[in-house]
Amino acid sequence: MEKRIHGRRHKIGIVTGLLLAVVLAILAVRIFLPWCRQIAALDSNPDAMFPSMIYMLINSRKLWLAGTWGTLSVSLLGTLIGFVLSIPLVFLRTNTADKRDAVLLRGLKRFGTGFERVYVTLIRGTPMMVQACIVYYGGFMITRAAMPNASITEVNRAWSFFTAALITVSLNSAAYLAEVLRGGIESLDRGQSEAAASLGFSRWQAMIRVIFPQAVRNSLPSIGNELINNIKGTSVLNIIGFVELMFATGSVAGFYYKYLANYLIAAAIYLILTLGMTWLLNLVMRKTGILVGENG
Repeated sequence: MEKRIHGRRHKIGIVTGLLLAVVLAILAVRIFLPWCRQIAALDSNPDAMFPSMIYMLINSRKLWLAGTWGTLSVSLLGTLIGFVLSIPLVFLRTNTADKRDAVLLRGLKRFGTGFERVYVTLIRGTPMMVQACIVYYGGFMITRAAMPNASITEVNRAWSFFTAALITVSLNSAAYLAEVLRGGIESLDRGQSEAAASLGFSRWQAMIRVIFPQAVRNSLPSIGNELINNIKGTSVLNIIGFVELMFATGSVAGFYYKYLANYLIAAAIYLILTLGMTWLLNLVMRKTGILVGENG
């Protein structure tokens, strides 16, 4: 009986939501969009806050779209590459030295564990803005040394703002995701490893086939949160000249001398991106029974 009542309420909620969406769509097409076109066609930027925001959003839409695309592309690719880089890092951290290991192997394991700890400490202990400056100017210096006869334009073409921004986000995400995956591995019952060993799996086989897949599944909310944090965190990349959302905001604000209105536009776009990405990640992971945001 309770299931039937719950099912009816669910259906009523869906129908109500669809009706509300239809009403809002009709209002947008019949009232809001014509009004926006009138605002955009004005000869100058209006003084009122909201009409001014509409005017700048429409007339500078190419820059807003470029900035939004820059934010999304670097966030998505950087999180993906960071996840790939975090896998060897977490293996270095969890594969600790054992007294039964040979001397050389024990030394290599200690070096790997130490390297992972130093790397994570350096990345997590410094702001992404500083990391972006080090990556960009360090890469620029190396590229210029490798191309001594090239002009500044040619060096910038070889070492682009996008490349520096992507490397920065990837290296930053690798450190955080390595800790996330390590926590996911340590949260598993030790009986998993013992069961794998009883089936004849080696330590590496147990890690790859049994432990790591479960750790990734348990870490999915935190991985999703890292992606959402990167969407917001890429705002510091305008320091190196990369065209992302805050770069677009500053450019439009400087052109129209309307700073508060443009930062409100940026806030609205960031909110749409983060809420939309959260909804999408939850939709993808709903089959796992885990929702983004559960792990903070």
